[in-house]
Amino acid sequence: MNWRSKTEASLEAMGDKITQNPIKIIFLVLIFSIALISNLPKITIDTSTEGFLHDSDPALVKYEAFKEQFGQDEKIMVVVRGKDIFEPAFLKKLQELHLELENNIPHLNDITSLINARNTRGEKDRLIVEDLFQEFPKNKEELELKKNLAVNNVMYKNLLLSQDLTLTTVILEPSAYESSTSVNDLDGFSDAKEQPKLEFLKDSSKSEMVEAAQTIAKKFSSDGFDVFIAGSLAVNDFNKRAVQKDMQKFVKLVLLMMMIFLFVVFRRASAVLLPIFIVALSLLTTMGTMALVGTPITIPTQILPSFLLAVGIGAVVHLLAMFFKHYNDNGDKNKAISYSLGHSGLAIIMTSLTTAAGLLSFSTAAIAPIADLGLFAAVGVMIALMNTIITLPAILAVLPIKQAKQKHIENTKKMDALLSRIAIFSVDHAKTIVGVSVVIIVLSVYAASKVEFKHDPLSWQPDNSPIKLSTEVVDRELRGSVTMEVIVDTKKENGLYSSELLNKIDSVVRKAEAIENDKYFVGKGWSVAEVLKEIHRALHKNSQEYYVITDNDALIPQEFLLFENSGSDDLEDLVDSAFSKARITFKLPWMEAGEYEELSQELTGLMKSELGDSVEITITGMVPLFQRTLSAAMTSMATSYITAFILIAIMMMILLGSIKIGLTSMIPNVLPVIMALGFMAIVDMPLDMFTMLVGAIVIGLSVDDTVHFFHNFARYHHQGLGTRESVVRTMTGTGRALVATSVVLSLGFFVYMFASLSNLINFGILAGGSITIALISNIILGPALLTLITKDNK
Repeated sequence: MNWRSKTEASLEAMGDKITQNPIKIIFLVLIFSIALISNLPKITIDTSTEGFLHDSDPALVKYEAFKEQFGQDEKIMVVVRGKDIFEPAFLKKLQELHLELENNIPHLNDITSLINARNTRGEKDRLIVEDLFQEFPKNKEELELKKNLAVNNVMYKNLLLSQDLTLTTVILEPSAYESSTSVNDLDGFSDAKEQPKLEFLKDSSKSEMVEAAQTIAKKFSSDGFDVFIAGSLAVNDFNKRAVQKDMQKFVKLVLLMMMIFLFVVFRRASAVLLPIFIVALSLLTTMGTMALVGTPITIPTQILPSFLLAVGIGAVVHLLAMFFKHYNDNGDKNKAISYSLGHSGLAIIMTSLTTAAGLLSFSTAAIAPIADLGLFAAVGVMIALMNTIITLPAILAVLPIKQAKQKHIENTKKMDALLSRIAIFSVDHAKTIVGVSVVIIVLSVYAASKVEFKHDPLSWQPDNSPIKLSTEVVDRELRGSVTMEVIVDTKKENGLYSSELLNKIDSVVRKAEAIENDKYFVGKGWSVAEVLKEIHRALHKNSQEYYVITDNDALIPQEFLLFENSGSDDLEDLVDSAFSKARITFKLPWMEAGEYEELSQELTGLMKSELGDSVEITITGMVPLFQRTLSAAMTSMATSYITAFILIAIMMMILLGSIKIGLTSMIPNVLPVIMALGFMAIVDMPLDMFTMLVGAIVIGLSVDDTVHFFHNFARYHHQGLGTRESVVRTMTGTGRALVATSVVLSLGFFVYMFASLSNLINFGILAGGSITIALISNIILGPALLTLITKDNK
């Protein structure tokens, strides 16, 4: 007796023990599950860009150091469109909007609009830094003066007003920290290292800001005063709400589809309600575990419910199919339970272990949510396994279950006859089937080589989505909706008291603003140089010819001091307290993450050329974080897929007791993934953060079917049956369960084609289609491969 036979015997014996103590087992399982499920109210959702990276990731460490020093770089842009933004009635309403936002937006650190925009001027021997509309104009002359000041201020252009003067913005800066203590309360002009360590603003708090801003925007929007919001925070929030809505809706639809199909296949209520109860219990227990350890739901981990439903239902159906088959034939329920565990238990355990092993390969990914997905999906698979081989048999032992009616048995025989014909066809045409499969694989690999990696959360939104339309307007008319941040570090105190360095920084900004081609552009740039030029001009009778940086290094600290003494705290956003670091901000259009690479290289080259080696340049902000997320995802996924393939192949060799058969069994699993990639290239579907994960689902589910088929084939073949007879018996024994689970799963995933976000639509098409291909591959290609590699036992 080999190890497989011993394990099967042990599982059958376990079935006997379960049927003797079912109530006790059910009670213990429910206590354990409820304890974990009770944590569900604590679960959070995080769709922020920084949430994609591990806390130790160098890119995130740099970004958080930036936030500690300079605050949040992500802003909410409240955009207002009018025919003439300097018309008195428009300005009055803008002022009301400004005050409403200032008083009602939670977690707000700063607000900037034309109403309080910085206006630096000289009056006799005094430097005055005031709000542009500190006093509202009393007549046309005063209004015209304000308009001229605004139009001629380079800092306002493409930031607070559009070139055609039909758009203006109210910019909301979130607090850097989650506590009620903001950066301002902490004396933000002090060194970051002197500030107490606080929790950065949560994604949920940012969502509260966006929702409040949107509510106020709707309240103020009217004819001639059209108000809408834009910016990366708004994009993230729109995606979060859409995904929340879709995931809840489609999990319900997936469950409904499963229930309908299970009833059609088994024609009994118990075969519908039991699988749904088992997978739902497993899913809720897993999600409760996530909540317990504080792991949030993210964009990648939102596939977890569908994945666990899919894996769980497959295992349950395989066990139930064998249970009902034996129960209908013999009428002894307890023996049917023990028999089904002995016959299918090992295959179910191995499918769970291979799936978990493949998923755990993601646990070392550089993308935090992908690592979380790998870990908790594996945990969920093991919880589902325990519920399938322990909880389900215990419930079956307690429930009063009747034998199937003769009519249903006859329907089952008809399906078995069809599967038998498919098996014979595969055996008789093995070489042709394998040959055609090889051609399909070669063509798919060729097509897959052309698939492009992309990541663009905005593109997930429908073309008529408000956030998509508003972002396009801002990119077009205000020259950019996202920012890239640069820190210039002189590595010495007062290192910025250098006119040469400050002029170089100013030159970088001016030359960057000239970058524009068919692919990208830099809409605007600014730094501390703008403040110094404003000061210098104000101290020289507001003459525009003095809008330059002084060439006298000794005057620079004096001009800074005058500005600080004016009451403005704007320097805090541009330099550190030691005047050793300067911040440069570039305003860029929203693009696909990979498209920023060329622009980043051009800007990096420009800065190195202009600033030289005397300073340290650090590039951070949302755009570099976006780029890092995509590159890390590509690397992590490639590594994880290879690791998963190797781990699963090794486990298949052990289970099947043959290196040759184990490796051969991987072919039906790889085929659907390769075909999915080829399909993506043909229809120009991007391989992004979401569609990358389809492969993990397909491999996990396809392996389950392969394990059941190859494992049962090996059992019959070891008993001395010929290849043809072994294939036919395997097909009629497990084929119905394979078809049932695959059809349920594919229909369940196809439901996502009706999602509101394109990434979920693509996910549904790929996952549903791949599972269908996997089924065909397992019941046609699988037998053909076994026929060619197995010696027929007479």
